[in-house]
Amino acid sequence: MLRDNMFTVYRITNIINKKTYIGVHKTSNPNDSYMGSGLAIKAAIHKYGRENFYKEILLITEDKQQAYDLEMELITN
Repeated sequence: MLRDNMFTVYRITNIINKKTYIGVHKTSNPNDSYMGSGLAIKAAIHKYGRENFYKEILLITEDKQQAYDLEMELITN
């Protein structure tokens, strides 16, 4: 059973131009409809339509630091 203090690290991919967005989301449901809060992802979803993006869950953890460390590693590599 998942708890409210779970953190997911996710990757959202634009299936049209293959751009990806990495993020962390605190949630009790990793399969929720959350698609990020950054300006770039919001603008891209507005431009291309939500149906042209898919989300992959890369990690589910209760360890907030672990989630943000992985996010940083994925963004910088």
